[in-house]
Amino acid sequence: MKKYFMSVVFTMGFFWTYGQQEADSTLTSEEIQFRDSIAAINTNNVLIQEIQESYNAGTEAFASSNFKEAITYFESVIVLDSANADAYFNKGLSHKELKNYEVAISDFESTFSIDDSYFDAIFNIAKCYELLNDKELALSTYDRLLSIEPSRAEAAYNQGVLYYLQKDYDNAIKAYSKAIKIDPSYAYALNDRGSCFRALEDYDKAIADYLEASKNDPQAFIFNNLASAYRKAGYKDQAIDFYTKAIQSDANYEMAYNNRGTVYFESENYDMALKDFKKAIEINSDYSMALCNRAAIYHLQEHYTGALADLEKAIKLQPNNATALLNRGITREMLRDVDGACQDWQKAYQLGMEKANEYYINNCE
Repeated sequence: MKKYFMSVVFTMGFFWTYGQQEADSTLTSEEIQFRDSIAAINTNNVLIQEIQESYNAGTEAFASSNFKEAITYFESVIVLDSANADAYFNKGLSHKELKNYEVAISDFESTFSIDDSYFDAIFNIAKCYELLNDKELALSTYDRLLSIEPSRAEAAYNQGVLYYLQKDYDNAIKAYSKAIKIDPSYAYALNDRGSCFRALEDYDKAIADYLEASKNDPQAFIFNNLASAYRKAGYKDQAIDFYTKAIQSDANYEMAYNNRGTVYFESENYDMALKDFKKAIEINSDYSMALCNRAAIYHLQEHYTGALADLEKAIKLQPNNATALLNRGITREMLRDVDGACQDWQKAYQLGMEKANEYYINNCE
């Protein structure tokens, strides 16, 4: 019985397998093709899901500033889908955040080779060259971008910034003008072109650009720049008005308080000047320029210990501030610290302050 039972089991097992083979042989070629296509779809769906899960994990890691982890996930996507432009782009962004600029550039180039409408890749290549301090390649890459996406005002604007930082104001003006032509309401381009005109002492054009920028984007720093242009042009009342607008726009804008105080000082309205300098220092106790300016008021008021205290702090913050050293020397002399005064004048002269040498010659030799 035991032997027979084993035989039956074997025989039944054999015929079960054979029966399955016979069933396959009854499928038509169309049915086999349909079956295989369903299997391929299922396999592809699994692959798509795996790609999507890795991509989503990468974007989450990036959002959490886990850039190395993000790169690992995006690389997993690329292994599964070598033509995934988004994965290359986001891997490039991750490398950019890690300051791996050369690798990031390679990723962005791969992005664009896969999808030549991915203009953000070219923009980020230019930004990487900026961060590598390769201004020429950055400028030429922005040219490349503008040739394929001529409506990209930000590319022209960034060219303007690069030229401005090199004090090439004429080319900066051309670049900013190109950005403004693309987007006439581009407040930052208008503001920065105004700053170029101000640097070239063309105050009328500077004022015109700052005014237009302030209409499009009434921010405190634009009002401050407009006020400074009016001040340079000799229009003190208008300067005070727009410094006041800057303060109204941002009550904690210490620079506007300091600058308005300077106009009051120049107008010999010392009480208002002192009030503004104090407010600037209240907002930012390490504001060296405001400390120096308040010291000037204290000096006029013969409050020499107060002036000295402000100048001491200003010089601690900026040890090579030649003007502060000159003035501390003058203040020390008034407090009968001649040796200290001579040391300050000597150092100020070494830093290029010619006036300090006159004080040194007249009082220390």
